[in-house]
Order: sequence, then C-alpha cells, then structure tokens
Amino acid sequence: MTQSTPLLARSNAVRWLFAAGLVFIPFDAIRGVGALGELGNELSFPFFAAAIALAMVSAVRSGENRLSASLALRVGVAILALTIVSFVVNFGEIQSIVFRERTGTNKFVTSLLVVLYGIALAWLAEQVEPEEYTHRVARFICWSVAICIFYIIVELAGRNGLMGGLFRTIDDLVHTRQADVVNAWNGQVNEKVLYGWDERYRSVSFEPPAFGNFTGFAWPWVWYAAVKAKSRRTLRSWTLLIAFTLVIIVTASRTGLLMLMVNCGLLALIAGLYARRGGHTEAAAAARLLVPVGLIGVGLIAALYIATNFQNIVVGVVAGESVSNLSRLAMQTAAFKMFMAHPLFGVGLGQFGFHVTEFLPSWAFRSPEVGPMITYPLAPWPNVYSVYARIGAELGMAGLIGWCVLWLGLAWKLAIRARHDRRDGDSVVTWHFPVVLNCIGVLVSGFTTDTFRTPMIWIALGLGCGLLLRSRVAAEGRISAAAVPAE
Repeated sequence: MTQSTPLLARSNAVRWLFAAGLVFIPFDAIRGVGALGELGNELSFPFFAAAIALAMVSAVRSGENRLSASLALRVGVAILALTIVSFVVNFGEIQSIVFRERTGTNKFVTSLLVVLYGIALAWLAEQVEPEEYTHRVARFICWSVAICIFYIIVELAGRNGLMGGLFRTIDDLVHTRQADVVNAWNGQVNEKVLYGWDERYRSVSFEPPAFGNFTGFAWPWVWYAAVKAKSRRTLRSWTLLIAFTLVIIVTASRTGLLMLMVNCGLLALIAGLYARRGGHTEAAAAARLLVPVGLIGVGLIAALYIATNFQNIVVGVVAGESVSNLSRLAMQTAAFKMFMAHPLFGVGLGQFGFHVTEFLPSWAFRSPEVGPMITYPLAPWPNVYSVYARIGAELGMAGLIGWCVLWLGLAWKLAIRARHDRRDGDSVVTWHFPVVLNCIGVLVSGFTTDTFRTPMIWIALGLGCGLLLRSRVAAEGRISAAAVPAE
C-alpha cells in the first residue's frame, strides 16, 4: 500500500459520506427503494454506496495501488470464488427452480450483489488509517449510540403513556414497514402490532435481535472512545459508555446481552494477557494457548449436547409458548437437513427459500409464522435465523469452514500484532482491541442473525485487513532499514 495521503482524509465527500453511514447503521427499517431488495431499508446503504463509488474513482484516477494491494479485496475474491463454485455445481437446479413467483437465478444475483456491496464496503473501511480510529470511527459510532439511547428514552416514555404522540410520530418514521396494523401481503390483522408488538425494546432497528447485533459492534468502539478520550471529554465518554451498557441490559435483547457478555469477557481476558509485566510468564503463554483450545472445546461440547438431546429440545420448544423459538428451530432444522443432503457446496447462495419446504419438519407448521412465510407471494422471504445454518445449507462445508477460519484467523493475527506493538512500547490499549472484539462479535452474532447485508460484518473485515496490511508494510520497512549498512 502506497504511503500517500489517506484516501478518506483526502476527500471531504468520501469522509462525510462514510461518517453518515456509520451514524445510520442501526436504522434498518426505513421504507426505501424496493428494487434494492434487502438493502432497500438500510439507511446506511446510500451513504456507504456513494462513498465507495467516489473512493474507487479517486483511487483509479490517482494511479495508486489501493485496489491491487488490498487485502480485503483478496479475501473478497476468495469468497466470490467459493460462491461461484457452489453456483456452478448447482447450476441446473438454480436456473430452473421457482418459488413464490421468484426464480433461483434472480435470487442468486440479488444475494451476490449484497455480497459484492459488502466486499466493497470492506475495501472502503480498509482505507481508514489506524490513527483516525478515534475521530473517524469511534466518534461517529458514539453519535449513533447517542441517537439510539435518545430513542430508547422516547420509546420507554411512549409505552408508559408519556409523550405518546411524539413516540408514534417517530416510530412511524423509523419503523414504517412494521407499523401498519394490517399486513400488506395477506390483508390480515398484524397481531404483533395490534396486541403490543413486542415487550422488548428495539430502538431504531427492525427487531430486538437487530438492535442487539448493533450493540455488539458498537460497544467496543464506545469503550475505545472512553479509554482514549482527552481530559475534557473523559466524563462525557464514560457517561455514554455507562448509559449504553444500561440500555443493553434494560432492552433485554438476548442477542445484545450475549454480545455484551462476550465483549466484557474478552476485555477481561485481554487485560490479563496484555497487562504490563517484566516478562512473559509461562502462565501467560499457557493461557494464550488454552484460549483457542478452550473455545473449540466449548463449541464441540455444545454441538455434542445438541446432537444427543435434539429430540428433547424439540419437544420442549414445541410445547412452549415462544413462537420465535419454534420458528427458529424449525428453519434451522430444515437448514441442517439441507446441509446433510448437499454437504460439500450446499444448494447455492440465496437458495435456502427454494428448498425449505422439502426439508421442513412436520411440527414446524405449529408456528403461525412458518405457514404464511411459504404461502403468500408477498410475505417475508423464509428466514434461516443463523449465519452458520445459512452458510451450511447454501455453501456447504467449504463455506462453513472458510467463514470460521476467516474470522478466527483474523482475530488471532490481530491479537498477536497487538502483543508485538506492546513490546514496541505502544500504549496498553491499542487500536487492535476494538477490531478484535468486532471479529469475535461477527462469529457470536452469527448464531442469531443470518444476513450478509449487515454493514458491521464488512467494516470489521476491512478494518482488520487494513491493520494487518499496514503491519506487514511496516515490518518490511524495518527489515529494509536494518539491511542498509551503516556508513
């Protein structure tokens, strides 16, 4: 990567479009352009898309090697290669299958466009210099968090009879696709809206899990802003962090609470492994070895428990009252059966909905969400509710292993890089830490969300690739300087 003026710093338009995109990340229920499909309701999309276009034009015109030298784009090429292989393997079925008046080819193309947008967003995030993290990334994520906290206060007051008119006005604006009492796709009463929608708070996001997913991405950056704040901003930054933490707890989103526990646990681990000491003790070295082994072990134990107790889990969920749990288990059971039928490369990107009726268990239709999902042409597209279930079903074992290796490998390399920077005399908290937490957060959030349109995924990828690329360039520079003989 050329040592030239940072791309975002060089263009005011790119810089402010990228900043606006960061602020509007949690706004994912705005009524948008239907032709954009999944991305139509993401308020951040037009800002990020415009920033990407301008940045790429600037990079090409300047003749810099920001495209050819990009690590994020190389990772993106690998993702696209796997996607194309899966498409070729399943080409016959994809080009002939139809579900709810939609063709497999059309769905593949729209899903591929989402991935292409994500890769381009990763490239844009890669251009952010680490020195800019505090005022370019953390600052505007803090603005986004402040907006979410304000909305939660209005939402809390509105649900308890205060500022009801203000709450309904704002809620109609940011949740237009859910505010109608009558479903547009079947003409029936939307009981979720009629009877109080959902007891959990969702702020400006589509649903509580979406808000929880955002909190998992944003919390490390709010913490980073508080730690790095200058003296005159310290109180304000820590107040925002405490308020945000309390909001995550009060909203009671399972995804948000899970992400908060993971972030706090990882920070405690980092504090233990990277605390200043005279030398690296054998205990610290053993801990660094046991951490990845322990994570893999926990995962294997969980998988073994689910496999041996699956029928009991099904009986408990079916007998319970949670429609959400029943729908999730039904769809993920279908995804697992789909994966077992197509283990190597899956059924193809975006093709889950076309095959779901073939693999759904009979008890799935006890959920009032599952039947309409596969019956009405305008109903929401069948949801998998888990990135791992979706990747397994659509891209097979190759995709599943590749996804896990990508994020675990990136987090591990960044953690090692942070340790080296500490040896070189950097401060206790380096810019690697929030990115490491975001990488692990992508893996954790994958258990409860299944979409690739989430900007946080690709921003984490881009920031991580940018740090690794700059570390490699810096290391090569030190080696070259050491090789020059002294005069």
